[in-house]
Amino acid sequence: MTVSQLEPTVTIRDQAVAWARMWRLHFVPFSLSAGLVGMTAPPLGASAASIVIGLLFCTLGYGVGVVINDWFDRKADAVNAPDRPFVTGLINPHVGLGLTLAFSTALMVVAIVVAPTLALWSVIAIGGHLVYSWTKRIPMLGNVVNGIDMALFTVLGAVAVRPDAGWLDIPAVTWFQTALVAVVFSGFCLVGYFKDIEGDRVAGYRTLPVAIGTGASARIAVVFPVVAVVAAGAAAVADADRTGAYAQVVFWALLVAAALGFTQSLVTLIRTPDTRAYEALVWFIRATTLFFLSLGALHRPTLFLVVAVPMMVYLELTLRATRSSRQA
Repeated sequence: MTVSQLEPTVTIRDQAVAWARMWRLHFVPFSLSAGLVGMTAPPLGASAASIVIGLLFCTLGYGVGVVINDWFDRKADAVNAPDRPFVTGLINPHVGLGLTLAFSTALMVVAIVVAPTLALWSVIAIGGHLVYSWTKRIPMLGNVVNGIDMALFTVLGAVAVRPDAGWLDIPAVTWFQTALVAVVFSGFCLVGYFKDIEGDRVAGYRTLPVAIGTGASARIAVVFPVVAVVAAGAAAVADADRTGAYAQVVFWALLVAAALGFTQSLVTLIRTPDTRAYEALVWFIRATTLFFLSLGALHRPTLFLVVAVPMMVYLELTLRATRSSRQA
């Protein structure tokens, strides 16, 4: 028997699955819902082209970020996630990163023609991915930087519907939404660290669970969703007269569902941080998506109520693919 006969055959399907996993396509609802929240901003010169490009940035942007992160994290992933494509060799890390950045660059070139401010903010977002890769080894700072960077999807959404506005001419409500998205994304990143402690130690990343332990870190993780949910609820109450009863009902239904998801996640994390970190993360993912949808529902209730169903179904179906590896 020859060596080639002993080696498993890599099929086209295997390659397709590897690329989908590399880009984390199961996280599309994350970045897309955050971007749609930004698109509730008052339009200014919006066109079909600017909206489509904005949607593409928000749909694929999370994937660009994780490819950059996975390229830097190959040493840690060899321990934490040995089945990831860069570690298994199904995708050459340099090829995967290069093609991802090439695609992003091509999309940015189109954006320069259609909506220059959209291109500018996409460059800022990619720069944020790099900053996160450098700050991940610093306790608390890394997950906060990542949260702020991912919250730029909301800014991208607003810029997509306001291409004629200045690059900083963004409504106050959008900045408020972006701040809430950043808080929740920071919490998501922190909760995600719990499942990667062993590999992060090997790679020298002093994430919060590595630096101060799982018990204290789990209690700190509670702060992020509590702040976001309370702030969102308070803002909705203050704006109740303007938004109307229908929007309030949809908003509170989604916000309560998100709060329940966050509660399930954090109770799991506090009780069993060393053995059920993956389950806690999955619940946090569900709750985060619902939270973003609630923010948008306050301004476009029917749209966000309609998109909530397919988004959550898609999320549930695609997250099943992560159960075997316990890596979302």
